[in-house]
Amino acid sequence: MGVKIVTDSTADLPQGLAEELDIAVVPLKVHFGEEEYLDWIELDSDSFFQKLKASDIIPRTSQPSPADFEAVYKRVGEYGDSIISLHISAQLSGTYQSASIAKSMLEDMDLEVVDSKVTSMALGLVVVEAARAAKEGKSKEEIMALVYNNMSKCRIFFGVDTLEYLQKNGRIGKAAALLGGMLNVKPVLTLENGAIIPKEKVRGKSKLHQVLVDTLAQEAAGEVKGRVVVLHGDALDEALKLKEKIDEKYDFKESVISQIGAVIGTHTGPGVLGVAVIYE
Repeated sequence: MGVKIVTDSTADLPQGLAEELDIAVVPLKVHFGEEEYLDWIELDSDSFFQKLKASDIIPRTSQPSPADFEAVYKRVGEYGDSIISLHISAQLSGTYQSASIAKSMLEDMDLEVVDSKVTSMALGLVVVEAARAAKEGKSKEEIMALVYNNMSKCRIFFGVDTLEYLQKNGRIGKAAALLGGMLNVKPVLTLENGAIIPKEKVRGKSKLHQVLVDTLAQEAAGEVKGRVVVLHGDALDEALKLKEKIDEKYDFKESVISQIGAVIGTHTGPGVLGVAVIYE
């Protein structure tokens, strides 16, 4: 019996990668008023940001139901394979709770549900490494050890143009939103123990680039090595510039650019720029 990897759409996996690595992705939903869309299925990143800019409505999101997870678990575990299900921080979404409820309804399955305490491609990096190990034939115990090791070495840092979206969606406090609107101050945020916290304040995109590049070294335990993803929301030109600076300074095993999806974009707004890294 093998091991199957399940995640949710907030992992923002590049299109085609989930199919290539046999990762099952359970979508969250994005709501524009009465309109509902499945993240990355009915609404990709480009379409979402076009709609966001054209709409007066602040969208909202909702997690998959336990029944959604139950259906996926039954499908991917049909032949008795073990399942490892890796999800967005429980402090940011009820997705992990829904997955856990589904697990309790499937007591005969060999199923592990994990709160990654991160999201977007920080989660995506952990998921991809787990899926690669599964394709190599590693055991569930070996993959779980890899998952927790990678989670301990995974970091995400990002700057937003405005804290309005995070504040309106209840992911960060009003005081921080007020500060973010003052004198072109852009907050640099990170995730710590699953929650969004401020790390630094910068003025302007060029300073943001430098802070993100420098932070990669500051957070490394030693030499800067591993895998890095430059994240962006409708800011490809900025992402390309940031990746060039990172590649000039560091020798990562993998260095790629990835767009954030509609669910993450609902909470960050357009113009978000960041890095997700797993250190070696």
